[in-house]
Amino acid sequence: MPTLEQIQEQIRNLPQKYVFYTKKEINYLPQIMIEGEEVRALTSGFCGNRTVLAVCTNRRILFLDKGMFFGLRQWQMALDRVQSIDGSYLILFGTIRVWDGASSVNMNLVWAESIDPFIKATRTAIDDFRKISFREVVGGGTAAPAPAAAQATDIASQIERLAKLKEQGHLTEEEFQAQKAKILG
Repeated sequence: MPTLEQIQEQIRNLPQKYVFYTKKEINYLPQIMIEGEEVRALTSGFCGNRTVLAVCTNRRILFLDKGMFFGLRQWQMALDRVQSIDGSYLILFGTIRVWDGASSVNMNLVWAESIDPFIKATRTAIDDFRKISFREVVGGGTAAPAPAAAQATDIASQIERLAKLKEQGHLTEEEFQAQKAKILG
């Protein structure tokens, strides 16, 4: 679990951030972030009539609202579940919308200059997460030679897993074909 100092250092190193009135939420991050989780982007805005901190990590997107005197409202979307993230803005403020296929989070009154960097960093984090997940599914190491029947079954199961990842939207057609070609030799 990262410490508050480590999280604050990660935030300081971000090229763009907007953390208006979210100090309580930032101070709460060490209690909910897990070992190996890193802050990739953050911004703040309003969900309903409450100030919310949106934090993209290397594993998920967190939305936090730590009440003025008590209470906490938090929700999250795992990066592998995010179907789309988009934004819009006028002169000073705009909106970020994150959709996971079943529900969406709309954050309003987000500082316009922080919208594009947050979306870009989140898309990069999603791509990185999918690559890691893909390597875990397909396997990254080399194995000892297997008997022909077992090897054929392994190839079929790897292609089946690739097809499932493509079907779920984790791979593009080009990525699928490239990985399939690698498996088939």
